[in-house]
Amino acid sequence: QEDVIVCIGGDGTLNEVANGIYHKERAVPLAILPTGTVNDFGSFLNLPQDVGGFYQLLKRNQVEAVDLGLANDRVFVNVAAGGFLTEIAYTVSEDQKAKLGRMAYYLEGAKELVGGIVRGDRTWELEVVNRQFHRTYQAQMFIIANSTSVGGFKNLAPTAEVQDGLFDVLILENLDLNEIVEILTQFMTGRHIHHDRMTYLQTDEITLSCKQDIIVDLDGERYQPLPMTFKVIHKGLQVL
Repeated sequence: QEDVIVCIGGDGTLNEVANGIYHKERAVPLAILPTGTVNDFGSFLNLPQDVGGFYQLLKRNQVEAVDLGLANDRVFVNVAAGGFLTEIAYTVSEDQKAKLGRMAYYLEGAKELVGGIVRGDRTWELEVVNRQFHRTYQAQMFIIANSTSVGGFKNLAPTAEVQDGLFDVLILENLDLNEIVEILTQFMTGRHIHHDRMTYLQTDEITLSCKQDIIVDLDGERYQPLPMTFKVIHKGLQVL
C-alpha cells in the first residue's frame, strides 16, 4: 500500500488520476504538482508549482478532504461544462498554448463568442432539473463548478468552495453583440453572476438534457453528450 499518489500535470491529467483513485476505491492521499497550461484546481488550492515547494508540501503531509463531482459514471475534480468556453480548448493550437498560455484561451474565447453570435448558431434548448425547479433555457454555455477557477478565470464561480458539498452552476443565455465585452470583463471580477443573462445557483445534484448534440467537458477533456446527471461526492478525495 502506497503512502501517497502523485499527479504531475494539468487538470486533464488530474481528472485521469482522480478517476483511477475513485474507481479503484483507493483511500490514499493525492499530491498534485500542477504543470499544465491552465491549472485551475491547483491554482484554487494555491499549490506550489516548483519542485522545492512540492517537496515541502510532501514533507508537511497536511491532508484535506475535498469534494468530487460525478457525471454519470465518471468523476471530475474541478468542472463539468458545455458550450462556447469548452470549445476553446479544442480550437487553441499547441503552438498558441506554448506561446500565450492561458491568454490564448481568453483570445479564442472572445473569438468564439463573437463568431457564434454573428452566425446565430450558439444557442440551444437546455432543460435543467434539480430539487428546487425545472426550467428550459436558450443557452450558450453551462458550467458546473467545484472551485472558483475555471478556464483560467479565477472568479468564474466566485462563491464556490471545494468542501461545501455543493456545485456552483452557471447558465449563460442568448447574449447579443452589445453584451459580449461587458460579460467578458465581468468574468475577470466575478460580477457576471449578477448579469441579466446569467443564472447562478448552488445544488448538490442536477440533471441537464438537450435536443442538440452538446458534448460535456470534464476538467478540460471531452466526455459524452447530454443528457447527464451530476452529483456531488462530498469530501470524496483526499488531497495534500
